[in-house]
Amino acid sequence: MLAGACLPSFVAHAQPPDLPPYRFGVLPLQSPNKLASMFLPLAKVLGDRLHRPVQFVTAPSFSVFMQRVAQREYDIVYLNPMLFAEAQKSGYHVVAKIAGEPFTGILVVRRDSSITELAAHRLPPGLRLGFPDPGAFAATVMTRRYLETLGIMVDKDFKVKYFGSQDSVLMALYSGLVDIAGTWKPSLRSMPKDVQQALRIVAETPPQPQMPIAVRGDMPAHDAKTVAEVLVDLSSTPDGRRILRGMELPQGFVLADDSEYAKVGK
Repeated sequence: MLAGACLPSFVAHAQPPDLPPYRFGVLPLQSPNKLASMFLPLAKVLGDRLHRPVQFVTAPSFSVFMQRVAQREYDIVYLNPMLFAEAQKSGYHVVAKIAGEPFTGILVVRRDSSITELAAHRLPPGLRLGFPDPGAFAATVMTRRYLETLGIMVDKDFKVKYFGSQDSVLMALYSGLVDIAGTWKPSLRSMPKDVQQALRIVAETPPQPQMPIAVRGDMPAHDAKTVAEVLVDLSSTPDGRRILRGMELPQGFVLADDSEYAKVGK
């Protein structure tokens, strides 16, 4: 268990059991239980291939997660491109990234909304805009920047609210607590079908490098290579493809390195 947080801690069985587990830290994009269902199968495969236990862990917020990254509490991390720049300062290095679709933020409205485009001169006054977390790169940072390129001043033109996670902001939109929500496509795909069908994308940002998986710099080179190989190999087997579908990442992973993230956010 993570000290000071009422969050579940899950260990994927692997042999031999006397080795301390590698801690796989996953950015709290969704609820802990939902993340566990998505990442536990991957943790098990990693543990089997590494011959060492792999423990899934997360945090109650982006800021707490990054505090733990700074303290090097995780051996493997899944996080967004902007936060990787901070993780790199603490000695983490990219080994793979999500393949396929570009990494973009999306702005979503209810399907029955009258909003069909985002333009400064067409926005009704008093609109409520929801974000998951200030540190959510695609959902918050990229969508904010995109709106500003349209001449929309987010904090002036909207009533901004934060909901802590991607699931929460999408449910807030679905429930009518906000008029527009910033998120990204995997989170929208992960929502129940009735929620997805009640929402629609109204805008999408230009792309950035995809979500990376990084390892701590003191991980043995052989283990770091194995982590990368496991991730890339997932798409080549039926079991691996089933894991990827459960993660809402059917496109899988490809090899990547730090250089691809050098200009993120600049």
